[in-house]
Amino acid sequence: MYVLKIFTVTFTAFTLLACNTTRVVKPLSKGEKQVGAGLGGALITFVGVPMPLPLTNVYGAYGLNDRTTAFASLHTTALLFGVFQTDIGVNQNLLKQKKYIPGISVSPIANLMFDKWDGNFSFYPQVDLNAYWNYGKKQHLLFTTFNNWFELRKTKAHNETQTTHWLPSIGVGHQWHGNKLNWQLEAKYIAPNQPNKNIVVDYIGLGDKGTFGLYIGVSRKF
Repeated sequence: MYVLKIFTVTFTAFTLLACNTTRVVKPLSKGEKQVGAGLGGALITFVGVPMPLPLTNVYGAYGLNDRTTAFASLHTTALLFGVFQTDIGVNQNLLKQKKYIPGISVSPIANLMFDKWDGNFSFYPQVDLNAYWNYGKKQHLLFTTFNNWFELRKTKAHNETQTTHWLPSIGVGHQWHGNKLNWQLEAKYIAPNQPNKNIVVDYIGLGDKGTFGLYIGVSRKF
């Protein structure tokens, strides 16, 4: 019974709230490479215990030039349940940081999902706007992000009319830069315009809207 419940919770999570750590906040240098992994998800109450969903993913990024970085991912938890899911995008720097004035970047992203059970294919465009501050000798990174998912379909399950076409989230995070590995901690408030009741799992949000999310990540640059 618990295995079935875990399957239902996980499948619902990555199909309804497929949020993850911010891949690239500040573009890499030209020719620089980065690989990383992330863990975390929306906060829920499971068997009476509050916890973030343990959704996992891996990704790679490449600096096309000093202002533009391309990246792509594989959502490994989704893959375990028969869903191929990836997000492919670019991070474009708009403004460089000037002391306490943050740098600004934007990331257009294509989220793609394919369900092997029913053969369903889904495409969700996304646009992220990021503000970041480098500080200290190690150039640690503090950032905020505003994520925007878009639903293009006119209908949802059971041929019901799709009334929600915009799923926003806001987040704040920090990257600690080490000699070899970089660590990331990020908190988000997901879909504040959506009800969080009667959706299979008990999401933890502000009242009956949205849900909090908590994520950790690790990466290495080459």
